[in-house]
Amino acid sequence: MSIFKNYYLSIGILLLFMVADFSCTHHSAKDRESLVLAQVGNQKITVHDFRLNYEFGFPHLKKAPDRKRSYLNYMIKEKILSLAGYQMGLDKNERVQKLEKELLNELLIEELFRTEVDDKIKITPKEIHDAINKSKISWKLRYWVDSNFENASRVGQAMRQSGYSTVVQDILRNNPEVKLSPKDFETKYLTWLEVSPELLNSIKNLKVGEISDPVKLDGAYFIFQIVDIRRKGILEKEYLDKTASIKKVLFYRKSMKESLKYISDFMTPKNVVTKGGAFFDLTDALLDWRKLKEEKQTDFLQAVESADTTHPYLFKLKNKLSETLVTFKGGRWTIKDFLDRFDPKKVRKDSIDPDKYRKEINQQIALCIRNYFLLQKAKADNLIKSPEIQKQLHGWQDKWVYQETKNYFTRDITVTKIQAKKYFERFKDRYKIGKNDRPTFAAFRNQAIRDAYFQKEEALLNSKIDSLKMFYPVKINESILDTVNTNDSKKSRWMSLQVFKRNSNRQAVPVVDPAWGF
Repeated sequence: MSIFKNYYLSIGILLLFMVADFSCTHHSAKDRESLVLAQVGNQKITVHDFRLNYEFGFPHLKKAPDRKRSYLNYMIKEKILSLAGYQMGLDKNERVQKLEKELLNELLIEELFRTEVDDKIKITPKEIHDAINKSKISWKLRYWVDSNFENASRVGQAMRQSGYSTVVQDILRNNPEVKLSPKDFETKYLTWLEVSPELLNSIKNLKVGEISDPVKLDGAYFIFQIVDIRRKGILEKEYLDKTASIKKVLFYRKSMKESLKYISDFMTPKNVVTKGGAFFDLTDALLDWRKLKEEKQTDFLQAVESADTTHPYLFKLKNKLSETLVTFKGGRWTIKDFLDRFDPKKVRKDSIDPDKYRKEINQQIALCIRNYFLLQKAKADNLIKSPEIQKQLHGWQDKWVYQETKNYFTRDITVTKIQAKKYFERFKDRYKIGKNDRPTFAAFRNQAIRDAYFQKEEALLNSKIDSLKMFYPVKINESILDTVNTNDSKKSRWMSLQVFKRNSNRQAVPVVDPAWGF
């Protein structure tokens, strides 16, 4: 039932930042976050830095007896290597510079929405009170989904005549390759917190047992039937307990709604128009490029420039890169202007239908032009001076410089088959799945080579770090580390929670390299 999960992933992410709290008794919450856990050279690792990194870090890095101290040591190692990287000028590396530019643009747009939208949102006590009351009502739903409106309408009419279950059973019986039952199209009891506003609006006037008209959600057409409605009483204590979390949900929903309004108001006067001829030339060439074998699917512009008549659409685009793709008030973009801002490889591989692919490219053009104008405004408003932008930028810059330093120091490491086999024999138990399992090197050859490489890599880096400590001395505030409470238990420490930004697919928080700990 992915429709219900996908809509509110962002709410889940928002609430997850509330998980850990800190019990340094003599400091306010804000002061506790800024306390220094460790000093590495002239760099600091604060409680806040540690908390976010640890909570979203990989579980195998938290298996030492003193998990917090062990994890902090990994953070210190990376900090030392990044400091060495800055000293070697690796922050000027082309890759780091490119990543910094992309991140800065992303952060500027985020900051623009914060100042123009989020900072203006107010949540009243009455809204919170009413929302808590609403959360005590839940629905159990049946649904059917179709990509075609006419098909969905016919199914809905049949359900009204013969009943939901009868029609679903008939459809599934006639499609034996679909290994589902009517129960698979039935939800648990859901509150308004667990469904999208669009879905909620479509069922709010639906009576128990009634079949809805087709409702378009997330590009598909849904038919709903309410099986049951539950209403529970509410205790006064629940208003206190739920206020903080409900306020965040209400804030998120208002933010989404106001953001869409802001974008509409902002973009409408720009009068953006996509030229049909250039658009079809571009998408035909992109579809042609996607047919290339993976090993030959190089940069799209390179493919265009080197194309011959064996790829007619790529070849045709060769002399059309300077044609106008988009016009807007005060300017225009050529096809190449757009491609300079867009990576075709980021478009989903499952978009094999040409019409769906064109729709996705059209959406990418809209996003690129939107971000172009938003970025101009953010720069004009001088949002680059935001302390939060600078903090996030510096945190990711440290991570990228660490990676470049690591690659530089380990560039000559190799693992032979003999070395990998010795590693496998020494740590054979790691490759067991069951108690009586007898793993063989042949079955785990590639994994053993990778693990042996990581072991050699870590040994070399530890040696480098030991010598670098002379230049970047380390001081750990043990008394503060002891007071930091994290969301950690024997169960949760084996779980991995990775959070990614929706627009860029970048991790929301830079965390310790998972290659440590081998």
